[in-house]
This record gives sequence, structure tokens and C-alpha cells, in this order.
Amino acid sequence: MPQLDTGTLLLGAILLAMALATVAYVAVTAIRGQRRDAARLGAIGFVRSSFASRLDRTIPLNEVLRDMTESLRRNLGLDAAEVWTASAGVLERTVSDPERGPARFPLTPSDESIVAHAPVSGIAWAKVWLPAVLAGRNGATVRIAPVSHTGHLLGLIVAERRAGAPALPGEADGTLKELAREVGVAINNARLDSALEATLEDLRQHAEALEASRARIVAAADAERRRIERDIHDGVQQYLVAISVKARLARQMSERDPARASRLLEELGQEISKALDELRTLAHGIYPPLLASEGLGAAMVAASRRAVIPTQVHADGIGRYPPELEAAVYFCCLEALQNAGKYAGEGATATVRIQQENDKLVFEVQDSGAGFDVTSQGRGAGMTNMMDRVGAVGGSLRVESSPGGGTTVGASIPLRAALTEP
Repeated sequence: MPQLDTGTLLLGAILLAMALATVAYVAVTAIRGQRRDAARLGAIGFVRSSFASRLDRTIPLNEVLRDMTESLRRNLGLDAAEVWTASAGVLERTVSDPERGPARFPLTPSDESIVAHAPVSGIAWAKVWLPAVLAGRNGATVRIAPVSHTGHLLGLIVAERRAGAPALPGEADGTLKELAREVGVAINNARLDSALEATLEDLRQHAEALEASRARIVAAADAERRRIERDIHDGVQQYLVAISVKARLARQMSERDPARASRLLEELGQEISKALDELRTLAHGIYPPLLASEGLGAAMVAASRRAVIPTQVHADGIGRYPPELEAAVYFCCLEALQNAGKYAGEGATATVRIQQENDKLVFEVQDSGAGFDVTSQGRGAGMTNMMDRVGAVGGSLRVESSPGGGTTVGASIPLRAALTEP
């Protein structure tokens, strides 16, 4: 067997060492790659696998975001992870791990648009566009991933390592970008759910208010029928009974006592006149004849002459409208004038304006009286009646007043039905 010289042995040892080093390098690189992948998949996998299911279980979004920041900090080896949310021009720190105090600052619309379309960025970019986010970080390494959806900024994900710590690996930006995309979808869905719940709650309240309004209208109609029945019984009916009795007496006395019969006939004429006046008054309270024959303008001018305080009416240019709409506006104006007469005070005046604005009929009753604090005074029966009348024809009532500044009652009613001719 030939003997190997020293040079050959040395060369073999070097080659063996190089082979071992190569194997070790490949193994270490593979292990590091597996760790990086595990870290990346650990953070992203939490979002992908847990966000939807946790939100489906009606867990609050902040709790899910808190779990996400903990997973992000742990898997990427961070010293801190934060989620900021943007709403109504304000950026606010919502969740942080470890826990930090609240922080918020305003964003202009132009800055908000720039941040929403920015990539994952570091300190140099943040100093220009988001300097407030860097406050109190003492030179730490920071990566910021904007969270957006369809071009609208929803928030930020902030990853931080303390000063002097190893820099974040290159794949961290990819992880943050993926997380930001998934978190953006989750935040947007949560806000849509909140908006839907708010809309449903608003509809529920409107439905309850409509049901209560209808109940009040039915009760008011029943009460009005009973009032009309009492007025007929106690007023017109008594005149008609007296007329009937005197007519029989006059017929019986016509031959035996013509003079007395003549007096009875005179009294009978007076009773008939009183009965007619009573009927006119009663009919005017139910539905003014002038409103039916000539419309809102003429009826309000006539009503203003009977108002307690001096009243001017401006209703030029309005036409004829469905009877239920004209009645609602007329009686609301009367109610507002009646309230002004009671509470406006001495020397007050009132102005009634009725006009058509495009496809809406608008009215306003304004007085120069004492006024009141709208926020502290509850709705009375008169105000409730006006709201019910306007609401029944699809309109909305408003009341504006202040102590010493008079009171304005107005409404806007959509003209859904075709206009009717007189």
C-alpha cells in the first residue's frame, strides 16, 4: 500500500472541512428559513384562520386585534406591536402589546390618502408623514404597515424593536403587508356590521314611533268623534228640539191666538239662525269650508284674522294639494299660532309662510315672543299633535327657539301624490 505524503493529507483535510462547512451552512440556512416561514405563517395564519371564526362568534374586534398583536410580537420577535385605527380624520392607538397608553392625532384628508396608498415603511418615511407615531420610541427600529380598504385608510400596524436590537428580517415587510390586508378586510367588515346594526336600530325606532303615532291618531280620532257628538247633543240638538216644540205650538195657536203664534214664529226664526251659527262653528272645527273651496292661502288668511296676536300670512304662488296634505298644514299652522298666542307674551307678532320648493311643500310659523329652551322643555300635547299630523303625510317637523329669541315651527312635506285641482 503506497504511503500518502503530508501534502496529500493536508489537502484531503481541507476538502473535508469545506464539505462539512457547506453541509452545516445549508443546514443552518434551512433551519433559519423554516423559522422565518414559521414566524410568517404563525402571524398570518392566526389572522386567516382566526379572524373570521372569532368575529362570527361576536367577539369584540378589539379583543381579536389584541390577540393578533400578541401573535405578531411573539412570532416576529418584536419588542412591541400596535394597531392604530383611523376614523373621522383622527388616527388613534387602539391596541398595543405590551400595553401603552392612548394616543391620537388628526390627519388631513391629503395626508390620509398618501398614507393609505403607502407601502410598508420605516422611520424616514414616518418622520415626514406620521411623526406623531414615532413619539416616545427613543430611536427604536420601526416598520409601519398602512391598513386600508378600497383606497380608504382604516389604520396602521406598527412593529417595533428597541434601539440596538438586531434589525427586523427582510421578510417582515411581507408579513406586515399580508397582515395589513387581512386586518383591513376585518376592520371594514366590522364597521359595515356596526353601520348595519345602527341602521336596523334606527329603523326599529322609526317603526316604534310610527306605531305610537298611529295609535295616537286613532285615539285622537275617537276623541274627536266623541267631542263632535257632545257638541251636536249639547248645542245644535237643543236648538232643533226647541225649534220643533215652538213649531208645534205655533201651529196650535195659529187659530186660537194669532198674536202669540206670530211671536212664536219670530222666536222660531231666531232659533233657526242660532242653530245655523252653531252648525257653521261646528263644521268649521271639523274641516273649514274655505279650505275645501279655496285652498290653504285663503283659509290661512281668514284664520289669521281670528288669531290672538297680530299675524301676517305669506302664501302667494301655492296651488291646490291633496285634501289630507292641506288639512295637515292648516291645522299645524293653527296649533302653532295658538301656542304663540298662549306663550309668546305681550306685544308679540307672528308670521306664517307657506311655499312650494321643488317637490316639497314647506311651511313655517314664526313668532317674535319670549321663546324657550328647546333642550330642556319636553313635548306637549300640541307639539305631539303637530308631529303626528306632519308625520302622517310623510313630512318632518322642526322646532327652533331660544329664550328671548322667539319660536319657529316649520315642516317640509314631500309631494308624493299628484297635485289636485280646486
